[in-house]
Amino acid sequence: MDANRATAAVLVLLAAILGVLLIRGNGPPPLPITADARDFSAARAIVSLHQILGDDTPHPVGSPAHDAVRDRLVSTLRSLGLEVSIQQRFICNAYGACQPVSNVLARMPGDARADTLVLAAHYDSVGAGPGASDDGIGVAALVEVARAIRNERFRNSILFLITDGEELGLLGAEAFVADANLSRNVATVINVDNRGTSGRSYLFETSRNNRWLLPIVARALPWPATSSLFYDIYEMLPNDTDMTVFKRVGLSGINFGSIGGVARYHTPLDNLAHVTPSTVQDHGDHILAMTRALADADLRQSANHNAVYFDVLSLFVVWWPQPWTPFFAAGALLVLLAAAAVGIRDGQTSAAAITAGVAWFLLSILAVAVLAAAAAWIASLRSVGATWVAQPGPSLAAMWLIGAATPIGLASLFRRRVGFDGLFLGAAICWSAIAIALTTAVPGASYLAMVPAIAFAIAATIRATTAGNEFLGAIIVALVTALLHFPLALTFYSALGGPALVVIAVVIALVATTFAPVVAAAPLRRSLLPAMLATAVVCVLMQILLPPYTRDWPRHLNVRYVDDGSPQWEVDALARRLLRAARFDLTPHAHYNWLLGSRRVYRAPASREPLT
Repeated sequence: MDANRATAAVLVLLAAILGVLLIRGNGPPPLPITADARDFSAARAIVSLHQILGDDTPHPVGSPAHDAVRDRLVSTLRSLGLEVSIQQRFICNAYGACQPVSNVLARMPGDARADTLVLAAHYDSVGAGPGASDDGIGVAALVEVARAIRNERFRNSILFLITDGEELGLLGAEAFVADANLSRNVATVINVDNRGTSGRSYLFETSRNNRWLLPIVARALPWPATSSLFYDIYEMLPNDTDMTVFKRVGLSGINFGSIGGVARYHTPLDNLAHVTPSTVQDHGDHILAMTRALADADLRQSANHNAVYFDVLSLFVVWWPQPWTPFFAAGALLVLLAAAAVGIRDGQTSAAAITAGVAWFLLSILAVAVLAAAAAWIASLRSVGATWVAQPGPSLAAMWLIGAATPIGLASLFRRRVGFDGLFLGAAICWSAIAIALTTAVPGASYLAMVPAIAFAIAATIRATTAGNEFLGAIIVALVTALLHFPLALTFYSALGGPALVVIAVVIALVATTFAPVVAAAPLRRSLLPAMLATAVVCVLMQILLPPYTRDWPRHLNVRYVDDGSPQWEVDALARRLLRAARFDLTPHAHYNWLLGSRRVYRAPASREPLT
């Protein structure tokens, strides 16, 4: 196989992986109302959602609309033949938020009656929007799951817990765990919540010491979208759902959520018109499968460690106990070093060439980070302050192109003196080093480097011992790495917004280091590289021209009227219309001087408004 053919092969195969990910990234097709009664139907769930919400009126806690939603929810659950009750309690959380809440509970007794599996979602909304997706589709999904399993018998009891006051500080969940009679036999929780109106149903959080849960998850999920990296990242973030409360009191469980369409989150656009049927189906398939699996499982199992896990093309879940990871990483490094020693002995490469390969790898990542940061800054000139923009496609394409082209271009310069084996083994050593570092620092992310490191070690061993084709092993390593990293590159923007652009470019650069030694040898690169870089420049310019906000993708802005003796307006960011409306001080101030880390706001004097 010559270099041009190898380059064409790797690019076609990588494009195929990307295509499969984009197709499966749409989630499962929504099932119609006529679907089998034992299956989850998004169409039936959406009918229930319309019945429960009634219209697109926001229903924050304490409002008449909120009471009406609760009444319709109770009526819907009772129509399924379930035993329904309402828990009413005045509750405060640790941050001083207090409110009377009314949780809705529907119980299905199990045969053993010893343990209880809780299925949880919240039915309150924020005042700014009707909450059709946050968390209306979660509630509707639980109703449809209840309908699907109402004639089935399970070992464990099932409690449908539709909490109140989540938006005010997880108050409904706090009230539930504070009632010993209600929560006494609860062992495991399946929670669902959403930070958007579309996208996949990600299993993004589990309870700690999840080793016992992962075999059940891996067998049950029909269309998995999950990773232990999500768990580790979420643990570092200040975000909370009801699962935070359940985990705090020692309950095991899993948490599903979607993150697409984040600009509609907590706005009037989180309405029935923006509910995405495929997202509802995805949630429902996951919840129904996990309910059937856990309802017949021993929920009192335990483990003293986590698992490392990830899905492959949403087809299946790969997992192993986290304590095994250091041995995998060390083994890959030892095998790789042995292969390098054989290659040096047989004259395929040299220690100096491998060292140069390490330098190429590090320089590639650094150069990509710098170029991507510059491109992202230029692309954001029209959208300063926006975390997400309405049409991020050009910026994302630029990050992918910069991430791929830069390592290839640098490899072309290094290869003349270093050769394929020096570049390949240098990259392999860096991947092994990253794997060992992640094993210690972020164990849930270790698979991202460890699996490629193992693939590198195997390919290097075959190359060193058989003097086989230099390109075949690199192509295989590239495909393995792309299967793990492309899903993250496609997800990070929805999860983190603009700050993730440079991260996306670096992720693609890491993948590119696996096949850049192949492309660097191909005459095809002379036309490929300029085309990639020119396209990246065009994409950046396109992003500047596109509007950052649209009617369907509004700008978020918090405007507050504050009266502590001197009434004033406070906003998180300034816009021209606000500057015309009031005399805002252009210097930001701490929102609360007594609160460390408080957000900074802009202030303007206001006339005193009567309290009503």
